[in-house]
Amino acid sequence: MKPLAHPLLQGPELEERTYQRDVAAACLRESTLAVLPTGLGKTVIALQVMLERLEQGRVLMMAPTRPLAEQHASFLSRSLNVRVELLTGSVAPAKREPLWQSAQVVVATPQVVEKDLIRGTASLEDFALMVFDEAHRAVGNYAYVFIAARYGETARQPLVLGMTASPGSTRADVVEVCRNLGITAIEKRDDEDPDVAPYIQPIETRWVRVSLPESAARISKNLQRLQDRLCGRLYQAGALTRPRKVSTTMLLDAGRKLQAQLRAAGKQAPWNLYNLLSMQAMALKVAHARLTIETQGPTQFLDYAARMRKSSNSRATKWLLQKPEWKQAVIDAEGSEGEHPKLERLKELVAQELAEGAERIIVFAEIRNTASLLVEQLGKLEDARPVRFVGQGSREGDPGMTQKVQKTTLEQFRSGEFNVLVATSVGEEGLDIPATEAVIFYEPVSSAIRLIQRRGRTGRDRPGKVFVLITSDTRDEAAYWSSRSREMRMKSLFDGGRMEVELPSREEIGASPQPPLEKGQTRLDDGASP
Repeated sequence: MKPLAHPLLQGPELEERTYQRDVAAACLRESTLAVLPTGLGKTVIALQVMLERLEQGRVLMMAPTRPLAEQHASFLSRSLNVRVELLTGSVAPAKREPLWQSAQVVVATPQVVEKDLIRGTASLEDFALMVFDEAHRAVGNYAYVFIAARYGETARQPLVLGMTASPGSTRADVVEVCRNLGITAIEKRDDEDPDVAPYIQPIETRWVRVSLPESAARISKNLQRLQDRLCGRLYQAGALTRPRKVSTTMLLDAGRKLQAQLRAAGKQAPWNLYNLLSMQAMALKVAHARLTIETQGPTQFLDYAARMRKSSNSRATKWLLQKPEWKQAVIDAEGSEGEHPKLERLKELVAQELAEGAERIIVFAEIRNTASLLVEQLGKLEDARPVRFVGQGSREGDPGMTQKVQKTTLEQFRSGEFNVLVATSVGEEGLDIPATEAVIFYEPVSSAIRLIQRRGRTGRDRPGKVFVLITSDTRDEAAYWSSRSREMRMKSLFDGGRMEVELPSREEIGASPQPPLEKGQTRLDDGASP
């Protein structure tokens, strides 16, 4: 192994990899988005860029969550013989201000940076490098957008490095991220690049299909009739473009359209508008109920119905609970025997992987009460030691996990106290989750970004496996095909490591930096055509 060498380096030796050196060199030439799979050392690339830019000024590195920021700060403190400071919400604003002045490398969460810039207690003038980890988040109102605009306006020698494993599935998505960050070039590496191949472990992906039980199919069809009736009325009113086969996205768009009409009408809004909004809300609830019975099972559907009864304050919920189709669906679910067939198949897969020597397995589930059910059922397996891993937000009857508890749980998973981590979407990015031998999706996801992030939890230092459970002839199928096609589109955007789109030139960005956004604003830039 040839070690990485530089006067500012300290601590354990780091291997010099050709692809990391080449990407870092490209990043030093101009503001760049580095796109590499999880586990290929994007942080080491950032370190190499930092080593050179520290001669021109200071460095700011941001990560979207406190645990990930802590992970980066720990790595940089071990690797650099310069002062590294970690600034998160746990550090009081008054204590952060002097640290902004004294640190040569600042690692922070973007929310803290945004607040300190707005307060005027931080300046980006003498920062020679800005690193945005999980750069695909730089859209809309996310703090990265505000920070990058302020940086481009105020820094004397600006240079931006964005890092992500999944930049977006369309050309417009990727270019929006680049424009929002002031980036002019993209460097991409994957397992097809010869200099990367030696460091890539094979990942076997298996799509595991199960059949929807007759009882669940009847409940879904019953709810489908109710949804079609509601959508038919919305279609007649012009809120929908078709009466049947209406997706959740279409219903959400209809809601936005109706809300806009309501705002425009003001106090003169007709009651019919309010009725249509209630129908749209009911249709969304029915669509979610169908998704739950098809992809999760009767227990989760009944839990959803119970939560609706407890919080039946809205007119839409009250109306829905009185509908005969809804009442019948609840009765049928209460009479269902057994759980969703995915559950038994999951237990078989986990038992099989543990028997073959797997030390750690991650199971991803979309819904918290599904995660709880899976932990309960997997705990019945002889060798499984499962633990639930969810976000911090509170739900009815579920307070979530504090960051301290999350950190402890991951340490227990890393040490082997637990060997199956059942995680919701909180486990997809922004946390230092140990590599695993297998990742199991309890349901497919429609997002290519989420697919890539989940898959990146395995196949790091040894071959990995990914299993995706799919209920045939349900919306699991749509999610499966959506994520696969989006991932293929993402790959097709790049050729020879660079994306085939025009990005703003360095001269354009340098001559006319975008003004800083006020908090709550969104920049609407249609300069990127798909």
